[in-house]
Amino acid sequence: MQKKLLPPGAEKLLGLGKNFIPAPPWTTGTKEMATNMHRFKRDLSLKIHFSYEGEIDDIDDPRINSKLYLKSDWEPDTIKGEVLARLETFFNELSSHFIRRKTAPENMNLTAEEQAMLKSIAGDDMTIIATADKGLGPCEVSVDQYGKDGLKHLEDESTYEILSEADALKEVRQLKIDIMAWLDRYQPYQKHEKRGTRPGAGALKRKQVQYIRFKTNDSMQTDPFAYFYLMYKIHKPTLSTRPVSSQSGSVSYAIAQYVDEVLQPIAKDQLAYFQDSFALKKMLNEIKLPAGASLFSMDAVSMYTSIDSEACLTILSEFLRKRENIVKYDYNADCIIEALAIVLRSNVMKFGDLFVKQIKGVAMGICPAPPIANLFYAIKELDLIPRWQRLIPFYVRFIDDVFGIWVHDRDPERDMQLWNDFQNDVNQHHGLQWTFTKRSRSVVFMDMTIYMDRSRIATDLYEKPMCLFLYLPYHSSHPPGVLNSLIFGQTLRIFTLCTYESQMKSHLTNFYRRLIDRGYTREQLQPLFERAVDNAESYMLQTDEEKSAKKKAKMDATKRKVFFHVPWHPNNPPASVLQQLFRDCISNPVGQPPLCELRNHERQKIQVDGMVVCYHRHKNLGNVLSYRKIDNKGLKVSDLRSK
Repeated sequence: MQKKLLPPGAEKLLGLGKNFIPAPPWTTGTKEMATNMHRFKRDLSLKIHFSYEGEIDDIDDPRINSKLYLKSDWEPDTIKGEVLARLETFFNELSSHFIRRKTAPENMNLTAEEQAMLKSIAGDDMTIIATADKGLGPCEVSVDQYGKDGLKHLEDESTYEILSEADALKEVRQLKIDIMAWLDRYQPYQKHEKRGTRPGAGALKRKQVQYIRFKTNDSMQTDPFAYFYLMYKIHKPTLSTRPVSSQSGSVSYAIAQYVDEVLQPIAKDQLAYFQDSFALKKMLNEIKLPAGASLFSMDAVSMYTSIDSEACLTILSEFLRKRENIVKYDYNADCIIEALAIVLRSNVMKFGDLFVKQIKGVAMGICPAPPIANLFYAIKELDLIPRWQRLIPFYVRFIDDVFGIWVHDRDPERDMQLWNDFQNDVNQHHGLQWTFTKRSRSVVFMDMTIYMDRSRIATDLYEKPMCLFLYLPYHSSHPPGVLNSLIFGQTLRIFTLCTYESQMKSHLTNFYRRLIDRGYTREQLQPLFERAVDNAESYMLQTDEEKSAKKKAKMDATKRKVFFHVPWHPNNPPASVLQQLFRDCISNPVGQPPLCELRNHERQKIQVDGMVVCYHRHKNLGNVLSYRKIDNKGLKVSDLRSK
């Protein structure tokens, strides 16, 4: 990419991967645990206050219960008497286990030289550690080069408009005004407000209004701008970059979350939608290949930035105003369309000291970008799929990637003409362009190789040739359960996506060897792999009903537990010790009735029978070397424009 910037040995440090966590120099003391203890007390108070007798039933309706709400800080005063005494005993015992000590040398996972190097890289204002696209790890780039690479995108006047700081502030202030006016129109009726006088009133729930209003106002007081950053496509023959907008915390983030929440279930219900590779594999297992068939895939060229935002708004508005869709998905059309218009027109971003507005397409990185893009093309597919169903009996799409089965015409010339007609039909949609693979017996799609095996479709796990397999190293400061989850998840993925046992064995062997290369021992891995294989085999034999029942049983059991949050450190007490303390002090102390037999303020039995220890991690390398807000590096992008 450029001349060497980092000191010798830095490649080894960065090769640990962005998820690697350096061990903190100190264990967790009682003072550091004070917040977590208070959090535990509140959780226990709420569980006691809202305890009820009878079976636990999940009555949540995802269509009704919005995730957009401000967390309450209300604390019920229900821990009194005997329960309070138990809690105090628990905290006293707990304090003796959390004494701040210097981390034992054997638990420091970076040498003194590596720690100094990490500090040096993080504080180097001349270098940025960027993220490579497709999970290919970190890559180094000078601050000036990073700025120049960003300008290659931002100076495209058809897509971006460069603003002065004053104009950028004017844009976000107007955006706030538009959001507040939207909230006022669609919020629930206020006290003494005459019903029926305000069209659309009640489209938003009170908690949604509170959440969006607070987040919008808060962003104006802190930092109202989205941030433009780059991901490097080092897997391409010619080095290029992918532009991304980090919208989190910006003035439009909360209303964008609302748009995402409404559009996601609609987008997931369209003809070509599938959730993930697992779901696609299940669909492929049920297909019997017709005679004269072949496979194909296609992908959209720069889908997000190629979408005509005004055309997108028009097309989605027409779709959302249809009566049958309003009834089916239960939303207020005017409310969501106005919110969508605000989001599509609010793409003001900051890049170093440069302010820009995206005037074309949907900014990649904003939370509703996937459902917007999905719906934009799904509406065309409502006609496209039925029109070509005779020749394409199977067609699925994951945002900008399509897989399908083509049934050839007996006449080769007519077949080629029909194939060309199909490609032309696909590309007739407001500037979107798609590239097509050749029709063949095998295609690579997502993380699978899909191929024809006589009259059936078989699959194999696909691994990118350039993949570095930067699995979490053995000495990362993660809780032990992380390795177990990694092995189980990857093993299940292999078992699900591979048709034949020989493929499974090959991928499992490679996975095992790669973990050995990352520093794990055979003694560590062997029992975990054996258990993972048993679990995967058992899981594959379960019906969907059995999987759902197990999931529900697990959720019901979780509702009867309280959560204790604690930072992970190898010298902190393990979860088993903390759970035993909970049992001895609170849940089932010797000589006292169990907690679940006691009653709350309403004389209802307390529905608490266990404690879950939730570990939270320290900063990983990705956090330490974060670069997205490059103005923190002092980058003057405006100075680079004239160079």
